[in-house]
Amino acid sequence: MALPVNWKILLIDDDEDIRDIMSITLKDAGYSVICAPDGHTGLMLAAREEPQIVITDIKMPGMSGLEVLEKIKKIKPETEVIVTTGFGDIKKAVKALQYDASDFISKPIDDAALHTALKRARQRYIDKKQLSDYTTLLERDLKTMEQEVSNQAKLLHREKMVSLGRLAASMVHEINNPLSGILNYIRLMIRISKKGNHLKSDLTPEQRQEQADKFNSYLEIIESETQRCSDLVSGLLKFSRKTNLEQKSIDVTDFIQHSLLLCNHKLELSNIVLNVRCNPDVPPVFGDFNQLEQCMINLIFNAIDAMENGGDLKIETSFDPEEKLVFISIKDNGKGISKEDLNFIFEPFFTTKNDGYGVGLGLSSAYGIIEKHKGTIVVESRLGFGSEFIIKLPPGKKEVKEN
Repeated sequence: MALPVNWKILLIDDDEDIRDIMSITLKDAGYSVICAPDGHTGLMLAAREEPQIVITDIKMPGMSGLEVLEKIKKIKPETEVIVTTGFGDIKKAVKALQYDASDFISKPIDDAALHTALKRARQRYIDKKQLSDYTTLLERDLKTMEQEVSNQAKLLHREKMVSLGRLAASMVHEINNPLSGILNYIRLMIRISKKGNHLKSDLTPEQRQEQADKFNSYLEIIESETQRCSDLVSGLLKFSRKTNLEQKSIDVTDFIQHSLLLCNHKLELSNIVLNVRCNPDVPPVFGDFNQLEQCMINLIFNAIDAMENGGDLKIETSFDPEEKLVFISIKDNGKGISKEDLNFIFEPFFTTKNDGYGVGLGLSSAYGIIEKHKGTIVVESRLGFGSEFIIKLPPGKKEVKEN
C-alpha cells in the first residue's frame, strides 16, 4: 500500500523482536521506518531525521517513554507521539495523553489498533500543520488571512474538538472506575446466587430476606454507577455536536455544574482545588446552553493551563440589580498575564503557550460566544498573581442572532 505522503516513523523500543516485527508491519503499510533501542538514541535520531510520527514504549531502561515524549515535544512540538504500554502502565499511558501524546496502544500490539492510531496521528499532524500555516498567514498579512479563512466557524469547531479530546483523555479512569465496580458487584451477585440455589432448602426466611436485601443494595449501586457513566458519555456527546445557536432560558448554576461534570477529572489530575459558589438568587440567562458550556470549559481549561503545578480555582456567580447583569467569575492563582499581553488575549491565534500546546482560539471563541449573547468578558490579572475572568450576561429573554 502506497501512502499519498512520505510518512516517516521513528520506532523506539528496547525489545529487538518487537522492533523487527513492527518495522516489517509499518514498511508493508508504506511507511519509512527508523528504529532506536533506547530513548537517548531515539532523541538523537528524532533531531536528525525529523520523523512526523514517533512510536515509543513507555517502560524502558534509562530514559522512559514519558521523558522521550516531553523532550520531543520541546524539540519539535508538531511531532505526533504514540506510546505503547503493557497493562500495568495504563496510568502512565493516560498521563502521556495529558502530555499531548496522540494515542496509546496496549501490548501485545494488534495491527488494527496500530493502524487506527497511526491514522489519527496523521490527521492530527495535518490539522496542526494547517493551523500553523493559517497562523503564519495571519502574522504576514491580516487581510490576506481574512480572505483565505472564509469560514471561521470551522476553526472554532476544531478548537472545540481539541477541548473534547482533552476531556475524553482525562475521563478514561473516571469512566473505568465505575465500570470496574459494576463488574465486581455483578460477580459477587452471581456467587451469592449460586451459593443460595445450592443451599436454598437450608436457608431460613431471615437468611433469604438478608440475601434479597443484599441483592437490592448491590442493584442500587450498579444502577447509580451505570447512570454516572451514562451522564459522562452523554455530556461528551452533547459537547461534541456542532449545533446552531438555540435560544432558551438557562439556569446559570445548571450550565456551570454541567461544565464541571466534564472537567472535574481533568481538575483532579492537574491537582486543582475547586471552590464553587453559585448564588441561588441569580436569575436565568437567555441563549444557547451548548455554546455557553463551551465558553465555560474553555475558560476552565485556560485556568488549568495557567496553574502548571496545581493551585486553586474559584468559580462564583452573582447578580447586580443596578447594572441588571449576571456575573460569573473564574479566578485562578496561576502565572498571570503580563500587561503587554492583556490587550491581545482575545484576538484569534494569539497564545502565550508553547508551540503545539495551543492555537490561540480558546479565549477568542469564548469572547465571541459571550458577545453573541449580548454580554462581555473582562479580565483582571497580574503577572505571577493569577487571573480572574468575569463574564457579564443580561438576564431574561434577549434576542440572540448568529452572525
